[in-house]
Amino acid sequence: MSLLLVGSLLLAPVEAPGPTVWAEAGGRPWTGCRERERQAEGILQRVSTQSEESSGESPWAALARDCPNAPSVLVLAAMRELVKVPSYPPQIDLIDGLPRLAEIYRESRLQARTWLTRALVEAERRGEPPPVLTYYFLGYAALGLGEASTARAALAEAERRGEVEGWRADRAAAVAALLAGELPRALELAYRARELAPTAQRATSVYVLALVYDRAGAPETAQRELLALRAPGSERGAVDTLLPLHERLYLNALEQQAARNNGSAARLWEAYLALPEPEAPERALAERRLAELRPRGSLVPGVGR
Repeated sequence: MSLLLVGSLLLAPVEAPGPTVWAEAGGRPWTGCRERERQAEGILQRVSTQSEESSGESPWAALARDCPNAPSVLVLAAMRELVKVPSYPPQIDLIDGLPRLAEIYRESRLQARTWLTRALVEAERRGEPPPVLTYYFLGYAALGLGEASTARAALAEAERRGEVEGWRADRAAAVAALLAGELPRALELAYRARELAPTAQRATSVYVLALVYDRAGAPETAQRELLALRAPGSERGAVDTLLPLHERLYLNALEQQAARNNGSAARLWEAYLALPEPEAPERALAERRLAELRPRGSLVPGVGR
């Protein structure tokens, strides 16, 4: 796809200066960046088929600044940025800490998108296709920012280019459909992603499916899915990297409520309701979940322990 999609990201491409004559002739900075680019290309190729891959000990964010004309380095730096999930503050301070937490989330996703956009610009300048996973991670960044339509466009392009397996594209597209309020489509995609994901990668797809089940009016089914994930040996997966902050809080609250951790669930629901992003139907659902945690017959807002 041309730079039309880049324009739709509402981010002006940042042109990086090209290599100097001396660098082109074999200067150490340029040759070093070429070597890092080859290393990054290999890692991205493996990630596109294996879903899990260590990017080694290289400081890819620093390398992205040092090698602004190396598309694969930029994409790998964006990948490392997108897997960062800031921890919640202590629950007693959770609501007060939300503005800073939301700011960290946004800055991280915007930084990843800046690098990815620059990679597209440089690939276009070279007359080459962008590195594998560029559009998939653009979709990932848009999901973290809560931009459903932008995410959908990028993920469609990633699927057209065959950047990832179908189940991974479906899983991310299910989140985009959920954010857009298209629950039947989200349910179809999330179920397919769960069924087709390899066993080692299924946990993340199950979390997404449980979130969609709850929103689609099947809370008991959602709780069964979440409780199954708490079995010994189960891993949380990478679901938090896929979701914007408010949806991460919603899923965490749902999981804690399924496990009967009522105090933690209540504080997470309250934090979710303190954010501006949830719309009226989701707010009503969260308020209902919060009410379920109060002792029966209680007239004073509180949480049963």
